[in-house]
Amino acid sequence: MRSLIPLLLSALIALPAHAQDMQGNDTAGNWRVTHHRLIGIWDSMCDERVEQGQLVQRCYLRHVDVFSPHPEFAAQYLFVTPEDTGFAVEIGIEPGTLFAPGGIRIERAGERLWHSNWPGCLTGLGCAFSEGSAETLIEAMRQGESFRFTFRDRHGKAQDRTWPLGQFEAAWQDFLDQSRQRGLTGADARQGG
Repeated sequence: MRSLIPLLLSALIALPAHAQDMQGNDTAGNWRVTHHRLIGIWDSMCDERVEQGQLVQRCYLRHVDVFSPHPEFAAQYLFVTPEDTGFAVEIGIEPGTLFAPGGIRIERAGERLWHSNWPGCLTGLGCAFSEGSAETLIEAMRQGESFRFTFRDRHGKAQDRTWPLGQFEAAWQDFLDQSRQRGLTGADARQGG
């Protein structure tokens, strides 16, 4: 299973979020990219395909951070997606990664605006936020200067990763505009501009 994680994360770098063809294979398959804009480190993307005669569209905001190349590949990612009642945020952390409490945080001027001590986030077993918790995280990203990750990776190496948030607001607005144009945001999605 651990050897599968690097393969899956490497696919995230090149393919749209949760890309699968109609047979369920992990490939972009017949998804057609309709929007891609790189703003700083953030990719604002939309794509579409026809499923059972119906057009299916999706948009997402993402960053993929490959911090250790082959043969000891290691990476993490963040995806924001629209949901019926707001937004979802997923931080992809490899199993075997270990964070100390406060090791996942957003900072501004040396002050911590947000952090997660959720056990799944600290251990790489699942780090997802929805509804109110996603809104809180997104707002902190919009207000913060940096998203900090201090941890020991699955290979036992100490890591200190910093994602700049200076252009997150512009990427967020682009993602919102594209999602709204396609009718993908919930009617009462409160985040925005």
